Amino acid sequence: MMKSYRPFLAVRAIITDKDGKVLILKRANTIQGDGKWCLPGGNIEYGQTAAEAMANEIKQETSLISNDIKFLFYLENLPSDASELHYISLVFICSTEGNLQLNYESSESAWIEPGEIQNYNFAFKNNVILKKYWHINT
Repeated sequence: MMKSYRPFLAVRAIITDKDGKVLILKRANTIQGDGKWCLPGGNIEYGQTAAEAMANEIKQETSLISNDIKFLFYLENLPSDASELHYISLVFICSTEGNLQLNYESSESAWIEPGEIQNYNFAFKNNVILKKYWHINT
């Protein structure tokens, strides 16, 4: 019998430093993707706009304040052998201010460039998001 779940809407943030490197976080204390890397972000809650969800997730996960949030593209993450979850990720880019401080959902952070992507094990096809972002912006 097929499962009858609805897809989740999620947001993912492209945050770059002055050298164009992108911030990624290593997930911790989570059921899905624990120990894998991903972009800051999470689920859109009922009654939130996507931009509000993005700003809230960035603040919660990194203590950074987001500015100038702009939608870039979406990516579908269909159920697979690796995960039964079905996500539609809305990808945004923004600038931030403040000092990076991780919450309990992340154990590490890194700033990476295109040549380093293969060095990280990504959750939720966030490597596909990064490749698409870098392809569009190079």
